[in-house]
Amino acid sequence: MSIRLFILVIMAVIPVTSSAAAFPKSCLQAKQFQLTNGDRNGYFLLYDDLQRPFTTYCDFKSDPGFVWTLIESLSLTNSQSSKYRKSFNHNVPSPQCTPNWLEYRLSVSRMKSIKNTPGSTHYRATCNFNIESEVGGIDHRDYMRVSFCDDSHFFSGTRKDYCTRIEYINVRGHICRQCNIPIWDGGSRSHKVLNLQTASTTCDKWIVPDRTASEHVFGHYSTTINSKFSCCNSSTSTTNWWIGGYY
Repeated sequence: MSIRLFILVIMAVIPVTSSAAAFPKSCLQAKQFQLTNGDRNGYFLLYDDLQRPFTTYCDFKSDPGFVWTLIESLSLTNSQSSKYRKSFNHNVPSPQCTPNWLEYRLSVSRMKSIKNTPGSTHYRATCNFNIESEVGGIDHRDYMRVSFCDDSHFFSGTRKDYCTRIEYINVRGHICRQCNIPIWDGGSRSHKVLNLQTASTTCDKWIVPDRTASEHVFGHYSTTINSKFSCCNSSTSTTNWWIGGYY
């Protein structure tokens, strides 16, 4: 047997392991690499573009067909602080190595690493994600999901409202699908946020009947707080932001 043929036979017999499988960059990739322990929600070790490890939370259960990677979770108190009233292009990572649901935010480089990983097609915002529940306890009330194809401004920080096609939004049971709704990209002074008053007069003019004056949902909460919105029930209620995609 020639040396060349011998090498080809060995290559055919020995399985080739992709080095990428050892360094998942997103929860979706961890699932694709079969590293998810039966797809149970929980804390996972991911890697950024420089293969530096970090811990975040993976949600495999709450949205059938989707896998989500947590990029930020802030209590109402922390959402109102000037430190975190910043769009996602501002680098204000939280000090914790492991997610503290009251104060957790990844660095911009790690968010972009997740977003740029193949399969990361959407972002979403949730309220009070329940890690004690096997499925996260999400009933899609006070929930928003957007495709990155319909929002190219996630990391822009331009301090401007953009009419954005939202795949699904639910605020206190008021639902809209595939609606154009203005999302404010807040730059250095405001978190990415949706103002219900502005939404009622621009784009598709989506109206939430029980809104309060200048009510913000899914972040910032700088003016009137509506405790009926579950992210604002109490000072420890949390707003959670995720990047994910279909599997």
